Amino acid sequence: MAYFCNDVDLMAWEPGIFFETAFAHQTLMKDAPATVAGTTLTATAETLAAAGIAPGMVARLTGATNELTQLAEIVSIDGAGAITISALRGRSTEQPAPPLIQGSVTLAVVSFRPQIAAVGDGLLARVGVTCDRETDAATPAYGDLAGFGPACIWGTLAAIFRTLCDAKSATNITYSKKSFYDGLAQAAAETLSATIDRDGDGVAETRVLAASAMPERA
Repeated sequence: MAYFCNDVDLMAWEPGIFFETAFAHQTLMKDAPATVAGTTLTATAETLAAAGIAPGMVARLTGATNELTQLAEIVSIDGAGAITISALRGRSTEQPAPPLIQGSVTLAVVSFRPQIAAVGDGLLARVGVTCDRETDAATPAYGDLAGFGPACIWGTLAAIFRTLCDAKSATNITYSKKSFYDGLAQAAAETLSATIDRDGDGVAETRVLAASAMPERA
């Protein structure tokens, strides 16, 4: 099943989460030597392959003298130890922009895909789709999704800050952010809709609106 947002979508709103030690267990790569030239990052092919990195993830780049650390989008995996990276873009259709940091760097990658996947499963449940994470299957078959991207971004950020919360206080910025993203996520979830193939004939015959939880003829 597809992810309804990527790590880079989270970075656009909350870059600080990629530095949180609470999520160290989700580190795919840490302090790997690499070189940045323009928008191309090179490292050993074995290093990149073993990490399981993918487009849409976020690379944390630290200069050789530790004077600068910058987050960059992983745009594509180009093979032979090379990936294309970019400073944050407004649209994925824009040309990759070289990050400020260049030359020798150390590379780290932390991914929130586990949270993104769990939130996505919950959103599908809102329109009556059950996910099996063991087989990567979903029933009934679905398509023509609307509203899932924003709802997944807000829901994932709410889940992240829920983990980081340690006190319910008006002066606790972490709790304030959790509440803020919870509100956005709940509102976005009301906009969800999808077409559903309830009889399994390969044709989606029903459109489900999450806000009403009532099917409409597609």
